Amino acid sequence: MRKFSMVAIAATLVATSGVPLSAPASAHVSSRPHHHTYHGKTHYAHKYCRRSSGTTGLVAGGVGGALVGRSVLGHGLLGTAAGAVGGAVAGRAVDRSITARRRCYWR
Repeated sequence: MRKFSMVAIAATLVATSGVPLSAPASAHVSSRPHHHTYHGKTHYAHKYCRRSSGTTGLVAGGVGGALVGRSVLGHGLLGTAAGAVGGAVAGRAVDRSITARRRCYWR
């Protein structure tokens, strides 16, 4: 009897809560905004965008920055580490800005 009353209380709580169990079709939520452009009579083009992580620029900039930092700032660990961090940040920014034009396409 106790288990039945617990189930009945839980069902009543769910039935009277303000949260709907199913959402209408018009309440579609997407993680990315969709841009629709009308081309012609029956064809809609959708814009898809990718996000570049900039990993290639991060690694290449870190290695290059470490070598330059070692020769410019000194032959110790401080010059190598400072050059690696600066080069990695700059390399990632350059990689993401170079590939920005190719990230979005229409289909």
